[in-house]
Amino acid sequence: MRRTIHLLLLCVTAVGAFAFSPTNKVGHQRCALKASSAQTVPATHHDGVKCNDVQWIIQWRGEGAEGYSSTLRQWEFNCAFKAEVAEYWNDSTIHDMPMNGYLDGIQFDFRDALTYQGPIYHPDTVQNQEEEIIGEPIPASQVAAYESGMQYLTVNFPSSSDDVYTADVLNQILQYTIQRCSLVRNGFLLVASGNSYEELAVKAMDYGSFNDVMEGGSNQDATWSIRLRRYGPEDESVNQDGKKRVTKQARYGKNVRSPLTDERNAIFAMKDMVELFHGRVNLSKPDCKIYLFDGLKSAIVDDSTKCLARAIGKGPKVSIYAPKTRICVTTTPLCPIAAFTLCNVAQLRPHFTVLDPFAGSCASLLAAAHIATNSARPTKSQGGTVSIEVAHNGLINRDDILRDFESRALVPPLDIIHGDCMLYETRERARQVIGQNSFDCIITDPPYGIREAMTSGEDDGSSLPPLTQLFYAMGRDRAIGEPLLKVGGRLVAFIPVRKGETLEECLPELQAREDAGLVIEGEGREQVLNDILSRWLVSFVCVS
Repeated sequence: MRRTIHLLLLCVTAVGAFAFSPTNKVGHQRCALKASSAQTVPATHHDGVKCNDVQWIIQWRGEGAEGYSSTLRQWEFNCAFKAEVAEYWNDSTIHDMPMNGYLDGIQFDFRDALTYQGPIYHPDTVQNQEEEIIGEPIPASQVAAYESGMQYLTVNFPSSSDDVYTADVLNQILQYTIQRCSLVRNGFLLVASGNSYEELAVKAMDYGSFNDVMEGGSNQDATWSIRLRRYGPEDESVNQDGKKRVTKQARYGKNVRSPLTDERNAIFAMKDMVELFHGRVNLSKPDCKIYLFDGLKSAIVDDSTKCLARAIGKGPKVSIYAPKTRICVTTTPLCPIAAFTLCNVAQLRPHFTVLDPFAGSCASLLAAAHIATNSARPTKSQGGTVSIEVAHNGLINRDDILRDFESRALVPPLDIIHGDCMLYETRERARQVIGQNSFDCIITDPPYGIREAMTSGEDDGSSLPPLTQLFYAMGRDRAIGEPLLKVGGRLVAFIPVRKGETLEECLPELQAREDAGLVIEGEGREQVLNDILSRWLVSFVCVS
């Protein structure tokens, strides 16, 4: 019997959230819900008691360019979730199962939760000709983006963990996952589902979902707000003054707020619950932000179309690491989404030692430091990052790199090594920085383009791609008992693939992988950069 947890993923409109986590002092069910065949009912909220089904909502970040990040978001989320599960256990085994084996056994199943019901033709191209409407059809890719923007997610845990997760623990794991994922905007706890706002309020009161913000609750003075978000088809209605009003369907990547009149009517329908809230209303920065989601596909277990949700977490503000905000400026900086995704796919944990052998301006290590610095978990040991970069200070100013960390209150790299990672002496210096040990993970965006044929000082394979050269160098270290990467650790890298090439053709050759003891994990994910170049995110695991 496998442990099953249901999550609902939302990626439609850009709405706010808050970092408000209910405390555990109230003995009611505000942190978890158990799904039955008829309705959503509370699970028990005490240590050692199973919580078979928990429902959440996650709002993905929109994309600046269509398709730029959609291929990465689920992988980043899954790996970050596994890292937080591992950090919760903080040990090498879980119920006598090896850590990596247990984490590999966690399964994620995504299902679309939206059906596009908007206009057939693009609004900017619609024409009326002889009572016939013609225009340019909505691109299929945009329809797919909308429909996959909201997804149901089922998480299955290995059967050995049937009785080890309480509702609070699952809440905490998901909250920490949200806070480190660059492609997640907000996370919500699904409090209740139903077909009317009155029904939602009754269920929420029965479950005790908002007891903490009522008089006598642990957060009784918390400010609050309720917002309505509608995702159904366009709806035409008549105002009190007789004028027609059309409620537009939300479009993927577009902000569409529901009319305030509908919002007020919905809140009034829930007045029996809302009147019990003790704190003041605050529409700008509430402590407790509540959402009504209307027009979804049927919920996971019934035919409900309305959901009441409570915001519990917010994704990182990655814009503060954008190239235009950096003190150290380079010609080909790594964008923060790519940097965070590298770290999360590597399943980075706060105490890990991290190496970037082609560090450039250290964008990847800024993301690693953010994840470690902003972790709320106590760590069992102090980790750190190390960078290697062959370019001199005239191209990449190392003092500016340090100021980038200091200005953001992040722990700087343990060392910023000026050298060639292909040289043994450089790699040995990196190991010395962390006490002559191997690194927990290696994350990198190796050079490509003009620098693709960089030379190496150790062998005649200077025409090989930099990542392949690095693999051979790691193999030489491994052969003399000085591995650069720990067994079980991950090397996660972007690999350039040009038009007409396949990923298999561009991977480091098999002999290099075998020498380094690295095995590819999964299939990788493509990120299209332009018409002739893509980069694939690939994860390798170090084996004994």
